Amino acid sequence: PDYLPAFYQTMVHTMIYLISLSLLFSLSFSFSSSSNSAAVAISKKKIAIVTGGTRGIGSGIAEALAEAGYDLLLTYNTDKDSAEEFSKHILDNFGTTCNRVECVGGDISLSTTRDGIFSCLDSMTTSESELSVMVHNAGQYVGITSENSDGLDGRPLMFGDGSLLDDKDGSTSTNLDTLNYYHRMYGEAFVDLCERSLTRMDNGGSLVGMSSPGPTAHYYGPDPSYSMPGSGKCLMEYAMRIYALKAAEKNINANVIIPGVTLTDAWDRLAQK
Repeated sequence: PDYLPAFYQTMVHTMIYLISLSLLFSLSFSFSSSSNSAAVAISKKKIAIVTGGTRGIGSGIAEALAEAGYDLLLTYNTDKDSAEEFSKHILDNFGTTCNRVECVGGDISLSTTRDGIFSCLDSMTTSESELSVMVHNAGQYVGITSENSDGLDGRPLMFGDGSLLDDKDGSTSTNLDTLNYYHRMYGEAFVDLCERSLTRMDNGGSLVGMSSPGPTAHYYGPDPSYSMPGSGKCLMEYAMRIYALKAAEKNINANVIIPGVTLTDAWDRLAQK
């Protein structure tokens, strides 16, 4: 029906707005330190890292942070032109509160990409600016919603149905390539981002991970079709529980946000499969 595109567009904007509100509510706790340290934090320009921050949910998060006064370091996978266009959009619409937007490209599962992120961050950091927020939002359905550095395809894989088995030359082995990629993209990347961010947050801040319904939340039943990405997000969610304990010692809050299904262009590509 003709009304569906407008309806879906409204739904996307509403979901991103609600997610952004949740994020900003989370961030508000980073200023609950003593009055002296709070004064130091407020006097410096705040910088936020948002992985996958130029499209979909990440773009909504970036807009909310820009409006709240953060300079931005956004990452993208392969679409440099779209990233540059979105950076211009931020400065055109939020230039009074956001003074600088930098973009770093590359597969977030690779340590070299993350090296580039923190090299860029260090070039943005001065005596008057510092990292205050790290949001790990980047993700994909491997081989479907984006490209990946391992060249993996998008065939369905799940635990227990034999789809992970390779039968070559009469011998059977378990192919863990896709599983390991998801673990690198969500778990390993998240831990690396948190560890390096914590060393650069001297006046409080926030660590945020974006996850999905089901990986560890007990009130969602298991979904076999989500075996591969869900296993990677389990690493992220459990690690966040530990970071919540340790980061609190530095007045840094740590949260996982689970927005649920949000109709973005990534979901359009998934639906076509």
